Amino acid sequence: MILKILFISDRVSDYHTFVRSHSSLTAGLDLLNHVEANRRYQFPTFYDIFIIDLHDPWIAIPPWLREQAQQHYFHQFIFISDKPLNNHLKDLLGPRVYKVLDSKTAQNDLKDVVAELTESMSEHRYQTGSVSHNFDGLPYGLVGKHPSIIRINEFIQLVSKARYAPCLIRGESGSGKDLCAKLIHQANNIHDDLFFVKDCENSTTYKLLGDLFGVEDDSGVYGPKRKGLLEIYNGGTVVLNNIEKLPPGVQDKLLFYLEERAFKPMGGTRPVVSNVRVIGISQHNLEWFVKHQNFNPDLFYHLNAFEIDLPPLRDRGDDIITLAHFYRQYYNFLFGKSTLSFTPQVEQLLLEYHWPGNVKELKDAIERAVFIANSSQITSKELPGYFKSSTGNDAPGEDFLGNCSMREMERIHIEHVLSFTKGNKSKAASILEISRTTLREKIRQYGISE
Repeated sequence: MILKILFISDRVSDYHTFVRSHSSLTAGLDLLNHVEANRRYQFPTFYDIFIIDLHDPWIAIPPWLREQAQQHYFHQFIFISDKPLNNHLKDLLGPRVYKVLDSKTAQNDLKDVVAELTESMSEHRYQTGSVSHNFDGLPYGLVGKHPSIIRINEFIQLVSKARYAPCLIRGESGSGKDLCAKLIHQANNIHDDLFFVKDCENSTTYKLLGDLFGVEDDSGVYGPKRKGLLEIYNGGTVVLNNIEKLPPGVQDKLLFYLEERAFKPMGGTRPVVSNVRVIGISQHNLEWFVKHQNFNPDLFYHLNAFEIDLPPLRDRGDDIITLAHFYRQYYNFLFGKSTLSFTPQVEQLLLEYHWPGNVKELKDAIERAVFIANSSQITSKELPGYFKSSTGNDAPGEDFLGNCSMREMERIHIEHVLSFTKGNKSKAASILEISRTTLREKIRQYGISE
């Protein structure tokens, strides 16, 4: 039995034994590097087996893989990775992940593993499973390891179990409030067609009443006859952005709906029963609006029963670098690029910057950097100019090494990495991809002060 196999790797030569064994089966094996795979996006061929060599472990998930995961035909994945697969990837593919091999094992055993899988598939000995409706490339949870983010991810799962309970999400502009709301919605595996965001700012009382509750009145006072969002998105989620801007009349009617799960359209007499999770979003202190702006306290307490307070990016430490790598991969996939890392100077600039625009600003900066990068490493030249001026760091290590010997370049690079890690030798050795013992020896040889 000849199965159609796609092998995606940036180091195919390391697996010459496997490739040579399939060279006679030209109709059975296709080879692509990761950039080619991302540029093809929609594969014209249905593959039975995907072999994916993760030289750069995935934090984000490429669109083409997400597309394949939604296909109903059966296919299996073999991953080559020296690090564990992230939970997002495992959840997305489920039982379709046949095996994960480290690179050394794969060089010796990949041929046998594929033969074993081929035999199992020919005898229909495999498991199938459903996939998530999460189509848009979002991670299962906010990206990061900061304690506050871990707690929020756990709370999202808790809130999702209270199926239609209202929720309040607060945080600075760009901190991820809309994403957090979407993750709550998706935690129930509800299709994104039942998710809607309504901005409450710059809208009249009548328009908001009509938009939320619908209109059955022919007089035109509330606008044209229409169904409201709470009826259209029954079973789903309606997000009210800038909820502090809701007019008092809308607040009162919304509170009644949250308590009774029923409402009457404007100008109508028929009661409409609906189950919608209402999520309020604000970047302000809503308690102040209760005290000084007549925001309905009962509505506030109703929403505040499940509250998520997102921290600003500047308070999340190393999550800045984790998010930068997530978006580096995300835009690699989107633009068909192959940037593999940031220079230590760039990482230092990212950590020192204040991030007034939070995660949204970081995302935009990395999108720009990946798009204009011409090498495998992103340098300070690809960052917006205001980064260097705001930190006072001109990243000299990237600019003046042209007349140095290799030995001097290595010494300067080690010093920069040690400065970036604040003297943490284990972290520096990891960045330099050498052992801690080798790093200590180089520090001794070059007389680098500790």
